[in-house]
Amino acid sequence: MQQPVTELDTRFSDRDAVATSWEETRIALEEAELFWISTVRADGRPHVTPLVAVWLDDAIHFATGPGEQKAVNLRANRHVILTTGCNGWERGLDVVVEGEAVQVTDEAFSSVLQRRGR
Repeated sequence: MQQPVTELDTRFSDRDAVATSWEETRIALEEAELFWISTVRADGRPHVTPLVAVWLDDAIHFATGPGEQKAVNLRANRHVILTTGCNGWERGLDVVVEGEAVQVTDEAFSSVLQRRGR
């Protein structure tokens, strides 16, 4: 797997700020208990909802029912943003992951998640 790129938008950062390392970012993803998923509805309106997810095998995994709004949105547009972090101003690390959702229906993979307690 190609190592993800951690970036910092200097337009909105202190001039002395540096991007958080991938190692620190990966640990934050592994330890996160809650994410927020952002998708786009068919009419272009955004949809954001809290989401339980897990970092496993170099990817974030989550489940959704076929009728849930995020699943409906992802069928039409796989682009997704997942965020996690804290809501404190002076502390913590906020992580934003952008990418494309890929549906996984492999029963063996699902069994691995269940055995790992996720």
